[in-house]
Amino acid sequence: MAEDIRKAIEKATLKACEGLRQGNAAAIAAIYTEDAAILPPNSEMIRGRQGIEKFWKAAMQMGVKDAVFPILELSGTDEIVHVIGNYTVKIQTKGQKPTEGNGKYISIWKHTASGWKLHRDIWNSNTPPQK
Repeated sequence: MAEDIRKAIEKATLKACEGLRQGNAAAIAAIYTEDAAILPPNSEMIRGRQGIEKFWKAAMQMGVKDAVFPILELSGTDEIVHVIGNYTVKIQTKGQKPTEGNGKYISIWKHTASGWKLHRDIWNSNTPPQK
């Protein structure tokens, strides 16, 4: 896999994380393809950039403040790649102490006329459900 593809995906991911820190859901949604789909845990699938922007806006309103998405594996072609990695997310709900969550993700990136865009995105927590 070409190093320039990895760097392009890392750069787009960093832009989304910066958008998260700034409370800018549109900046996060901008890294996705127009017909992207996200599959968040404990939720229905969300399709399209507008729906994804609404999702991230709601997540930030619930206290999601920052995240990092290190890449563990990246493979594919010059047109489509899949990424496997871990994530750490920082959450600060109003009136509560900050917390941190950890999990893993798989994402599919597609090469478009405007560069590499996130096309499919699924993640889940490493924390077992509470009983």
